[in-house]
Amino acid sequence: MARVTGRTFITALGCFGAAACSSSSHSNPQAAPASSPSEKPSVTATTTPTSCAGLSICTPPPPDAEGNPACNYRDGWEADPSGSGINVYYFRESSTETGAEQLTADVRLKDGTTASQIAAIDAGQSNHQIQFPGIDKATVQEVLLTSSAGRCFVIGPDGS
Repeated sequence: MARVTGRTFITALGCFGAAACSSSSHSNPQAAPASSPSEKPSVTATTTPTSCAGLSICTPPPPDAEGNPACNYRDGWEADPSGSGINVYYFRESSTETGAEQLTADVRLKDGTTASQIAAIDAGQSNHQIQFPGIDKATVQEVLLTSSAGRCFVIGPDGS
């Protein structure tokens, strides 16, 4: 066993020596200036921004133009998969609200009109989907939810 380890070490040392003694036809790199012992080298990492929409660990976006806060990170809206409208999703915090309540969803469109629906949320119901058929995703300016907790804006498919 000692002979195998010794041979591995010698082979590794030989490879290292061969690399160190390789042809000097390449340009020699310039030595970096010495730094004082009190200086610490700086490390720069390049990071790519990632989308944080819809994650509970994300910092919530600022209030909208009217001062409405963002809704719960789980609430959202998106185009209906059929392409015939949009769907608004509401998830309530079961720990804070257990009774029945009314929920109003307002879809503000870019042309200045608003489509609204009122949904009855039953006691113990944790989520609800509200469908707005005939509304094209591209025409939506903002989606708002109003419940007993107040009014908030719903983060859409593009994270805003």
